Amino acid sequence: MFRDRSELDYTTATAANALGTEALDGFLAHRHDGRLGTIRSDGWPHVTPIWFLWEESLLRFSLGASRLHLSNLRSDARATFCVGEDLERDGSGRGTIAAVAFGLATITTMEEDKAFVRAMTEAILGRYRPTDESIVWAEDRAVVTLAPHRWLTWASPPTAGPSPQPATGSP
Repeated sequence: MFRDRSELDYTTATAANALGTEALDGFLAHRHDGRLGTIRSDGWPHVTPIWFLWEESLLRFSLGASRLHLSNLRSDARATFCVGEDLERDGSGRGTIAAVAFGLATITTMEEDKAFVRAMTEAILGRYRPTDESIVWAEDRAVVTLAPHRWLTWASPPTAGPSPQPATGSP
């Protein structure tokens, strides 16, 4: 799903436990609870649990218009997203898999593109559970799109598949 791997800064704890792009795509395609990190106006980090959709090498989140992390992103577009699973605990296997994305976020409001915000919100929330429209649409929503420029991933035990070539240049 990565369109241009040459521009992607991709690192792991060690080369032996690298999560290749196919494994990363497969992992992110499944439903997991993630954590979105933004920067508050006082400089402190703000981290919140969040549901997401991974498509076309982009992470998408649907947020109520009054959410602090949306306000934070309006002031500073830098964001970090983290997701990890203990495969033994969830019964799907042995080990741990995790990914951390770093990138700049863009915000699409209902004023800008109501159809897009509605479609993305339904796709994201629908992955996790049936939604009560009266609750979901009780306030305006926005879709945040995070375009990762750097990944930190690991799998223990290592997953099959080649790792992408790391990008050259500074992160």
